[in-house]
Amino acid sequence: RLVDGSGTTWLPEVFSLAIVEHLSQMAIPDLVALGDEMKGQLDTPSPVVTIAGENVVVTPERIGAVDTLIDVRQRESSTTGEREKKETTSPYVLGTLDNTDDLTWTARLLPRHSAQPDMLPKAIQTPLKQHQLESFNWQVAAWRAGLPGVLNADEPGLGKTLQTLAFITWLKEHTRQPTAERRGPVLIVAPTSLLVNWEEEVERHVVDGGFGRLERLYGASTTASKRRGAQGRDTDSGLPQLDLDWLHEAFDEGRAHKFWVLTTYTTLANYQHSLGSIPFSAMVCDEMQAVKNENTLRAKAVKAMNADFRIGLTGTPIENTALDLWTIMDLLAPGSLGSGADFRQRYSEPTEENMADLHGRVFRDFEGKPALAIRRIKDEVARDLPTKTRHIHPRLMPAVQASEYDRARRKLAEGGMGAALKMLHHIRSVSVHPGDQARGADKDFILASARMSATFDVLDRLHRSGERALLFIEHRELQYRIAEILRQRYRLPKVEIINGETPILRRQKIVNAFQEHLTLNDGFDVLVLGPRAAGTGLTLTAATHVIHLSRWWNPAVEEQCNDRIHRIGQTKPVSIHVPMAVHPGYAEASFDCLLQSLMQRKRRLARQALWPMGDTAADSQGLQDMLKHQAKAESSDPLEQALTAMFGRDGMPLPRREEDGSLIVS
Repeated sequence: RLVDGSGTTWLPEVFSLAIVEHLSQMAIPDLVALGDEMKGQLDTPSPVVTIAGENVVVTPERIGAVDTLIDVRQRESSTTGEREKKETTSPYVLGTLDNTDDLTWTARLLPRHSAQPDMLPKAIQTPLKQHQLESFNWQVAAWRAGLPGVLNADEPGLGKTLQTLAFITWLKEHTRQPTAERRGPVLIVAPTSLLVNWEEEVERHVVDGGFGRLERLYGASTTASKRRGAQGRDTDSGLPQLDLDWLHEAFDEGRAHKFWVLTTYTTLANYQHSLGSIPFSAMVCDEMQAVKNENTLRAKAVKAMNADFRIGLTGTPIENTALDLWTIMDLLAPGSLGSGADFRQRYSEPTEENMADLHGRVFRDFEGKPALAIRRIKDEVARDLPTKTRHIHPRLMPAVQASEYDRARRKLAEGGMGAALKMLHHIRSVSVHPGDQARGADKDFILASARMSATFDVLDRLHRSGERALLFIEHRELQYRIAEILRQRYRLPKVEIINGETPILRRQKIVNAFQEHLTLNDGFDVLVLGPRAAGTGLTLTAATHVIHLSRWWNPAVEEQCNDRIHRIGQTKPVSIHVPMAVHPGYAEASFDCLLQSLMQRKRRLARQALWPMGDTAADSQGLQDMLKHQAKAESSDPLEQALTAMFGRDGMPLPRREEDGSLIVS
């Protein structure tokens, strides 16, 4: 069975279907053991584990998928009264109070005092835009008011990192004062892929020495930080394995505030006993949607840290369900949104009224104190950003693709629940390309797919005009095949790929090299990326076009990808391209047309309120039902029929065709 109880059906992207089937049959203790093994391998030179006799490269995305699967299985066991007994090998974690069922822990609001003026520190050498300065002032006010933590949920591309660096630099100036009450170091936790980016951002925006001394705690640095003779992780024994005596000595000598520690969520989870003993003046959690599942070791470790002030950063505070936001806020400001049980009762079924109520509780000032969170969108506060235009590129499926689509659709209609979800993924895959992705001549390979043909039509035009693009592709095998086609077709020296297997340093080198186009302005180039691995945290403003060859039913994921180029620093208009494959018989009932309607509806709701845009089980079930019951269409122009009916279904007028055959959608 594919994972569909977690609010996401993304598992097939990070694992093959064969691995997914094997994982679904594993007992919970075995899954926990596998997860621990993967986390232990992550920081090694060759992070590989064996699953079902297959060597699998360990990535943060795959660890997260296994953690999600464990959570789903545990919830299922609890619901049916068959929760498995906790094994003696279960990890030793720091104990914390829990607000899941009842409100047992509410952080106290104790005003903080500082003689430091509420002014932007001189150590910040990058001028802040108005909305960034407002964020700095909000963070200072929240700190002074005694809030335990805040969430910066600005839309991606508005400079959340710079806003945070400005406040932390201000806080560091405060902690230099001998009268400061909390003079500890700062802890910054980020996904592995963003560690180098954090170091570069500090160098770019803060004068040398203004942020203090960096202590890396990830990869080989973690191993080097272990106590002599230490074995394994903290969670293996419940004993601290890291040698942080030097930091405790720094506290005794009044200089602990001079340090900042950079680590990953995985390291934080594995060594939570060591880090939990440090009284940090502040903790920053970047891409905080990474801990939206409260039952994971990562989330428990974040909750257990001893930090005076917490800052969460995420452009998608509600990625799948409204409960994502409750989990994040309960980690930052415990009890601020009540108990999890009460929250579920009020917000599990989103309506315009309850989503507006939730928005007010989180993003508005309360009782004379600053809001718990801040969220601005680019249309409101970055009006100087160039325009972003969204194009769909519909094409009729060629015969080979339509035939494979028919076969998959028949199997969907015949299958049971588990088989139907599996077949829905296959239909989605067939809509990208119908056949073996590794075989066939390049020309035939492209012409076999409507989406592929539309994609290369776009790329041909960009090649002629000397523009650059990001091409998002989900499937790994397809990424490498397309990269090689791109290299040969456009005579490029190399086409780089960023996916979950790209090492951290290599990933940043690829980004930096691509960004050199901004100064060299040397014409056409394409970067191939995986939407989950490269859809967050990267700045790639040297491109002005994004092409979604692969597509998921979550607008939040798609917008994260788009925001790699439509962000502060972009000076040219941006175009988003969505190739669509239309079956000549099913027309508007084709998978791509149904998916486009679903995405349009979710975007419309999200513009009205803080609305969950996630890929839920209800979405996949709805797509299955529509695909099963639609009759074949009869038309002399099935493409025109499909577009007219699809836009009519979405309550939108049919846009005019552009010169390239695309249609502009809002």
